[in-house]
Amino acid sequence: MSEVKFRNVLLAATSVSMLMGGVSTAHAHGESIRGGGAGSINAVGATILEEKVIGLRWDARRYETFTDQQLIDFKAQGEDVHMHSSEDAYFLSFGFPVNEDMDINLMLQYNNFKGFKDNGDGNANACFANTPAVVGDPSTANCISPTKESPGIGDTLVTGRYRFFNDGDNQWTSIFGVILPTGKITNKTDGGEIIGTHNQPGSGAITFQGGVAYSGHLTEAIALDADVLYRFGTQGAKQFRSGNSWQFDVAASFAHHSSVVPVLELNGIFFDQDIENDEIKANSGGDVVYLSPGINFKIGDKQGIYTNFSYPVYQELTGISNDEKYRWSLGWSTSL
Repeated sequence: MSEVKFRNVLLAATSVSMLMGGVSTAHAHGESIRGGGAGSINAVGATILEEKVIGLRWDARRYETFTDQQLIDFKAQGEDVHMHSSEDAYFLSFGFPVNEDMDINLMLQYNNFKGFKDNGDGNANACFANTPAVVGDPSTANCISPTKESPGIGDTLVTGRYRFFNDGDNQWTSIFGVILPTGKITNKTDGGEIIGTHNQPGSGAITFQGGVAYSGHLTEAIALDADVLYRFGTQGAKQFRSGNSWQFDVAASFAHHSSVVPVLELNGIFFDQDIENDEIKANSGGDVVYLSPGINFKIGDKQGIYTNFSYPVYQELTGISNDEKYRWSLGWSTSL
């Protein structure tokens, strides 16, 4: 399988997690669509597709969690806090060239948030009203409202790239995209209330993104892919608007002529605070930078599989928020 062909097979199938992040990533947490550049895993890159490509990808995120007593203490301090322990997103992608300098990628996603606990929904508030929270009193722990999961079809992501510079060694593209509100926004807690919009599989919002991507070589053996993206969205369900965000990805692929390609990435997402009912959500927004080692495998002439692990080397979240412990990705792609 030629280097150029393998590089293109990966383009439409892989997604910091920003999304993006990551990650998105899950769109609700400020993650943008993830791309998959020339041999990289998360970076969008600038190598334009030469043939149609389909792919599957699983992105998983895991979080630190608060104890019930911590949630009770937050409530006593007047803080409504909820959390979840994990997110899983599954992507089906289809990419195709429009001409030699432009391609388009479509992504359908299925999202699932798991392990919710809330100290401020209707059930929790009713319980606290009858049993006032006292800091340090574990007897009120039963006022925390749990929910097992929030699964469903997510929003549809459409991304295009136009290559405006190519000197044979270096390529640059502009990136433009839209995230369409096709996802489910009606999931309920185990107590029967509608889950907050940012923990629904979909957003109810139209989100736009734009940026630039680069592909080139540091040396004959090391390929480089990078991107910078900006996301901004309309108001979604329940008067909720996700914070705008910046995202960057830089990926170095080593020995990229071989069938096994190690990849090392640096990924970052910097997102503003969310807005709900025209008020800024105090416990939202923040900055995360990930170090992401991974590996790509070529399979025959048309297929490839890839996996990576991302660790947050810098994480500064606003207000009371759950730190992300780690994330990983696993994917497969094939040209048609």
